[in-house]
Amino acid sequence: MKLFPNYRCLVGYTLVEVLVVLAVIVILAGITFGTAAGIQSARMKSIAKAEISLISKSLSRFHAKHGDYPITQGIENNAVTLSKALLGWKVFQGNPVQMVDLKEAPSDGIRPFIELSKLLYEGDLPYSDKIIPSNVRLIDPWGNAYVYAYKESEEWDNFSFVLYSKGSDGADVKLEADGVLSTSFKNLNKNMDNIYLED
Repeated sequence: MKLFPNYRCLVGYTLVEVLVVLAVIVILAGITFGTAAGIQSARMKSIAKAEISLISKSLSRFHAKHGDYPITQGIENNAVTLSKALLGWKVFQGNPVQMVDLKEAPSDGIRPFIELSKLLYEGDLPYSDKIIPSNVRLIDPWGNAYVYAYKESEEWDNFSFVLYSKGSDGADVKLEADGVLSTSFKNLNKNMDNIYLED
């Protein structure tokens, strides 16, 4: 029998041991959350690419029916023009030819070029397909409207449309009047995280 009991057995963990365990937990949590954030970012980029591909295919169907892509000259927001066109509410009329809204739905109904259930959008869809949607915009996984442009000016020199996501920062530099997506345009600071169809 000892006269002086071993105090170390009665005390428990030392402060140093507790701090070491906490440090290990913090390091493991940092690694886990850092990896999860990278995975989330990659997932959102792949969703944006898939949606851009879907919108592009829908624009090709519009082109096959009407002979051209939706033109974005005019006062209407380009994102709204894109949505109206793909929902079947835009047609070419007049001389010179212009993109105009249908006044009313055809007797056999509106035939959309895109299925909105596969995309994110903001705005209000009308309760009836007889009413034109006025403020619907297709949005990317970060909540920004997809950037769409086609024949915006007389200087337009791109044989096709321009379609991209602004990426996670939601920023971009306005497209030049010729509509060409050059490497220097894509490498501007605000455009570095933009997502394009061919990327």
